[in-house]
Amino acid sequence: MQNLRQHELRMKQLSFLFYFCFWMALLLTVACKVPPEQPPTKVSIPPTATNRALSASEVSPTTIITNPTPKAATPPPATAVSPITTATPEPTTTIRPYPTLDFTVATPATAVPSPVPSFPKPDYVTNIVLLGNDVKYAQGGRTDSIIIVSINRQLKTAVLLTLPRDLYVVIPGWQMTRINLALPHGHGVNYPGGGGGLIKDTIEYNLGIPIDYYARIGFDGFQQVVDALDGVEIVNNCSLTDWRLIEPDLDPELEENWEQFTLEPGVHEMDGDLALWYARSRRTTNDFERGQRQQQLLRAMFEKGLRLDLLPELPQLWQTYQETIETDMSLSLLLELAALAPSVQENGIQHLVLAGESVQAWREPGSGAAVQLLQWSEASATLARVMQPPILNRANRPPLSVEVVTDDFIMYRQMAHNLAWYGFVPVWSEPNEPLPTRTRIEYFAPNFKESYDWLLSWLFHRQPEDILLRPATTEQVNTYRVTLGSDANPCLAQLEVPSAPGD
Repeated sequence: MQNLRQHELRMKQLSFLFYFCFWMALLLTVACKVPPEQPPTKVSIPPTATNRALSASEVSPTTIITNPTPKAATPPPATAVSPITTATPEPTTTIRPYPTLDFTVATPATAVPSPVPSFPKPDYVTNIVLLGNDVKYAQGGRTDSIIIVSINRQLKTAVLLTLPRDLYVVIPGWQMTRINLALPHGHGVNYPGGGGGLIKDTIEYNLGIPIDYYARIGFDGFQQVVDALDGVEIVNNCSLTDWRLIEPDLDPELEENWEQFTLEPGVHEMDGDLALWYARSRRTTNDFERGQRQQQLLRAMFEKGLRLDLLPELPQLWQTYQETIETDMSLSLLLELAALAPSVQENGIQHLVLAGESVQAWREPGSGAAVQLLQWSEASATLARVMQPPILNRANRPPLSVEVVTDDFIMYRQMAHNLAWYGFVPVWSEPNEPLPTRTRIEYFAPNFKESYDWLLSWLFHRQPEDILLRPATTEQVNTYRVTLGSDANPCLAQLEVPSAPGD
């Protein structure tokens, strides 16, 4: 009986970690299998031969790196990089001051941009940056997962934006380098607010998104949390192949302990080990797609964990885990956000990623390191959406239902995952006639106004003009019916999601 009580307490503690981590810090990818026993020393970046401080007269207020060379085998010459004037969002407030320290850059050819004006931030919006480190201690290692969570407390909705860990940015008071070095550097130099203060300032400086709070956790609790939840259900729509340890406890340093593992499309119940592999895999995909899988796992844990009644126990558990999770959030705010979680699930969560034309691959001069440069003209539209309600949120508009007609329930689950991810409400129907060869899409309404036909058609590999407009009954109005044909394919190029007409 005592062992049972201890097990129940452990389950509650680990479930609390999950509940806390949705809003705050359980981000999933890591670079090593086992954290060090002692905190490592602070990270410092060795200067290249061309590093030098810029005087105030050399720093142009509106310049940014351009003309990158995405696939160069060697660093591009300095003449290949030239500063240009860039568009910025309309300023809403005076840009906040940053520490008046010298900036250094990797090469004189990479001009240091000044901070962009901040996007408007309503009082009812709370922005949190969630950080996942590749080691247990914040002072060491790199931040391998960065997700901004914007919570609209008025509409009770949320938006998640994944940032590339190798985004090449200005780190205030230091230099231009990868964004994943901001946290350890801030701790190492006693920046105001520590590493959390520096990562918040770095995001606002370069992206214009004010951050209220930060939270960080290492990977060591992730597998335990998933296992404590008795696994999570993941819908995988594209075949994924990568190297995986044959058994979780084998030595990862021995080559013979690894094998090629393929996760086929379908619905999978994942334990902690498989979930960690799913989140970390990147050799056959890329960081952007991995970021989407991280969000998918985070959402799956969130939805399963909502069934646990932990709110009355949060104050006690908060004291237990204050040293496990690094954050500048208070218990009162945690309780407020925990109370919002069920409504957020009901009203809608939007998933964004800074990818595609919003960034451009580049080689850092000197080191030749592969990084991503922000392309402001393309990225600004995505960044502006972070503090806006999800486009298909159900807090201030009727839901858009999609009836999916098929006799293959697993295929329905895969299609339903895609629909729900983008805000539609899927409903399964069995066919009462032979299924077509080609998937058929019908929309029941007087016209296509606010139908999101451009998004719905993409989800089924169609064009908006393929959708058939049908007369609607009272029950059908503003609903879709998709009859899946033998050509149905749930695998999508997620980074190619179309923009709304006029964006």
